[in-house]
Amino acid sequence: MAFAGCGNQVEPVGSLTPTPSKETRSLEYPRVGLTLSLPADLEVAKVGPPGVFRAGVGPGFVSAFAYRRKEQLPRSDAQLEAARRRLVDAAEERGDGYDSISSSTHEIGGSKAVELVGDQTISRARLRTRSLHVYEGRAEYVIELAVPIKDFDRLDRAVLAPVEASLEVTGEVREEGG
Repeated sequence: MAFAGCGNQVEPVGSLTPTPSKETRSLEYPRVGLTLSLPADLEVAKVGPPGVFRAGVGPGFVSAFAYRRKEQLPRSDAQLEAARRRLVDAAEERGDGYDSISSSTHEIGGSKAVELVGDQTISRARLRTRSLHVYEGRAEYVIELAVPIKDFDRLDRAVLAPVEASLEVTGEVREEGG
């Protein structure tokens, strides 16, 4: 299974005040079966498939991808652990100086998920990334936050916490992307 998402070829967009709003807004993307909440003051831009959206977070970004998968997605804990190992290996082999910090398996919104955290260079900036690979039905959803290392803990709580608390996926990607 290839490492999906990985916005390493995408320039950050927009900007955000240093502290994202505690107010959130719900975003719905029915064509890819994705609903989630983000801070209300994020400027969200639709992107082409397989991308769903990208939003600027200061000099970094948060993005979402939706992939239809033909291969069998993880069903058991052992299969999820194997997917985690493959994702870590693929991220480290990409050649952008990715340094893995942690990886784990768990459930998000009732769906099996793999989480990767690491440092990498994107557009000549050293950023910390946290990507959530969520598996449901015949789809893989990737939500990725990439921000300056010094801002990571604060922005991870402010941006990805609402995503994790609100994420709903159907596993039905009718149209790749949003």
